[in-house]
Parts: sequence; structure tokens; C-alpha cells
Amino acid sequence: MPQWENLGREKSLQAGEVLWSQGDPAGLGAFLLDGILGVEKVTETGDRIVFTELQKGAVLGEMSCLDGRPHSATVKSLSSARVRLFTSQELSGYLSRHPDQVMALLVKQNERLRALTEKLLSVGTQSVQRRLAYWLCERAGGVVSITHHELAAQLATTRESVSKALGKLRRLKLVSSGRGTVEVLDARSLAEMASSPL
Repeated sequence: MPQWENLGREKSLQAGEVLWSQGDPAGLGAFLLDGILGVEKVTETGDRIVFTELQKGAVLGEMSCLDGRPHSATVKSLSSARVRLFTSQELSGYLSRHPDQVMALLVKQNERLRALTEKLLSVGTQSVQRRLAYWLCERAGGVVSITHHELAAQLATTRESVSKALGKLRRLKLVSSGRGTVEVLDARSLAEMASSPL
């Protein structure tokens, strides 16, 4: 059975390292071997919006390889990570030799679309406080290294709204926060908040 792990060449990334930037020319795609990658776009006003986080097994940049259009988003490593980088030519040759993988790509695109639809619904119908509680619960508690600006991008809101929501959670003793970190103190109560209307 053909494996994406064998396509292209391996590259290691440090946390914070950019794999490619929004608007970069087409020609490269990647398969995520290990680590977490963030996908973000920059708006016309210069704000960063983080659309999703990619986990091990994700394929990215393949659409740009196939249609020849510039990369539509910036991909940055959120942890140390390893990827297999491949070129447009390598991808085309691979899919020609393994047409079953075309269906695999379509399934992955469908999964992304479903996840984005769910995220848009969540952003549009929930308060910032509930979104924040849910986001922290997804991280399985503990200390999360993230700034207020980055949290605002993750939650599709403003830095001020994030600061206000964090303040409420601190007063309820559900979290503590410092410069660039948020620590979950009461995961159970936070989960109850995330699962019930505010």
C-alpha cells in the first residue's frame, strides 16, 4: 500500500517556524509526520486569523500544487514538528501511479470542510466566554502557552474580549493566567460551562 510518508523529503521544524506564507508561489505541499501545525490567514487590516490546527497525518498544500495558485494561508509550526515536503511534480507523479489516493485527498478535503463549518457555527452562535472555555477544554487542561492576541485569533474575536472573558474565568477560579500562559484550575467546571448556554 503506498504511503504519504514516502513522498518527497523530510524536514524538521521548530516551534514558531513558518513552513510557507500566505501568497507564496505554488509548488510545495507537505505531509505532517509529527507535531502540530497552525493554519492562519492575514486580513486586509493585518489581523491574524487562525483557522485550524493540523495534527499528525494531515496533508497540506496539495490544492496549491494541483491548481498552481499561490498558497492561500500561512502554515506555522505550533510545536516541534516533522513533515515530508513534496513538489507539484512529485505529487502529480504519485497520484498518477496511485489513483486511489485521489479519493483519499477528496475525503480529507471533506473532513476539513466539515470541521470549518462546525467552527463557523460555533463562532457565530456562542459567547466569547463559552468559546474560550470550550477551547481550553480541547487542550485537556494544564498550562497552555498562548498570548491574548493569539487566543483572539483562535476564537475569531478581539484581544479586549479575550481579556474580559479570561478575567471572568479567573474570578470564578476556573483558570489562572500570566504573560503568555493560561492554566486550567478546574477542568470539570470549565467543561460544564462549555457545554451549557451562558
